[in-house]
Amino acid sequence: MVADSINYTKILPLAVESRSRRRAFLPENGQRFVSDGNNVIRIPVSASSLLDTKHSYLKVILDNQTGQGMGLDFGGGSGLIQRLRILQGGTVLSDVQNYNKLVSAILLPAQTDTSRLATRSITEGQRYLNSATGGGANAELDPSTNAETTGASPATPTPAHDTIANNTTATLCFPIVNGLLGSTQDKLVPLQLINSSPIVIEITLADVLDVGVFTAAPTGYEIQSIQYLASLVDVGPEVDEHLRQVQAMTGGRLILNGTDYTNYVGSLNVGASGMQSLDIPCRRKSIKDLLFVGASNTFAGVALQRDRFNLSYGGHMNLDEFSVKVGQKLYPPTPISCQFAAANGQARSQAMEELAKCFGQVGSVFGQGVLTRQNYLSTIGTNGGMPIESAGGNAMVPFKFGPLGLNLEAFGPDGKGGRAIESGVDTATQHKPMTLQLKLLNALAETINVNMYAVYDTLYHIDQVGNIRVSM
Repeated sequence: MVADSINYTKILPLAVESRSRRRAFLPENGQRFVSDGNNVIRIPVSASSLLDTKHSYLKVILDNQTGQGMGLDFGGGSGLIQRLRILQGGTVLSDVQNYNKLVSAILLPAQTDTSRLATRSITEGQRYLNSATGGGANAELDPSTNAETTGASPATPTPAHDTIANNTTATLCFPIVNGLLGSTQDKLVPLQLINSSPIVIEITLADVLDVGVFTAAPTGYEIQSIQYLASLVDVGPEVDEHLRQVQAMTGGRLILNGTDYTNYVGSLNVGASGMQSLDIPCRRKSIKDLLFVGASNTFAGVALQRDRFNLSYGGHMNLDEFSVKVGQKLYPPTPISCQFAAANGQARSQAMEELAKCFGQVGSVFGQGVLTRQNYLSTIGTNGGMPIESAGGNAMVPFKFGPLGLNLEAFGPDGKGGRAIESGVDTATQHKPMTLQLKLLNALAETINVNMYAVYDTLYHIDQVGNIRVSM
């Protein structure tokens, strides 16, 4: 057998006749939007081409009208999107509430390494440095214990700290996470077949207090311009004919598969301890993962909320262990240990590995994510919910992450983008109830909101008249 490295008869397949081009899709309901007014943006996407979703992204010109410098949360531009919906002809294909928290508090901390994080600080205004003084030994994403306990105040925006000055604009470019038009769609989307009505990207802007940190009470921000910059591929008639043949072979429908999210919010009341159960009324044929994060939503007035990174922060919830119950079956049979109170990270090691399983990172020798002993489910400088204030009146280190997750697939992700279709838990066929089981070690000093995201398989069926139907 000849090794591939010296086999010169084996070459990559020739591409079909094609041409790549870039096209900007604009909102149909205006161009300028404000967080506290007309905050719903609708962008129709339609073309006689294939859409390469992995190389398409949103371009946003953010106009800072808050009256002060504006430092964006860990999620950068994604933090502006409170709700993301994808529609076609009035049919809702995808709907994710609290999209900004999903990206800021779970997906980015768990997957984005520091080099990519540095790049995102350029592309979407993400605050990369984590020290109010700038530079120095503690200007890291995972600061030393000393930086946390002595009251370093990275939450306070200053001109030297990746802030957008008042009455200035910033251009932010970032992809969307979505099963059809986003980064989780592996196939080129044949827009030329979707001709009954365009696909619509609908964005609801987030409240100004959630998108970043401020030195004083902010007024609303504005979106001066927004575009979906699509990477389109024009192909010859033979490809269009092939797509029509595939449709005919599949009973008139061409099928794309994707992975999507749906959000549920539960509450752990002040004083809660011991076993707690949060309902997840999700009915899907294949739930791949359950991701969740908890944080206090109790603020002593606007003054405390404005100097917190409200999206990315994840508290430890006094958590001791957790599991997921579907019907009468527990996943896993023995709950995951996650004792926050330990001084070392090893007490949280199993929780970290289970989170890594959701992203196919177990066994990888390459660094993934930015979670460390210092910033993951840490007790240093925090109580059970939000970071406490320092003696100087400034908020302490806001980059405290608490993403948790459990993979529920029979055939999990391989770390190379590969996942089996419909190998997850079925809660739809038999209407099985699903709950998140949490064991709290100590009574909570404050009420905690828990954002839970079910990750599930989707199938998009494109019929011969150009309509899309989704099954999930």
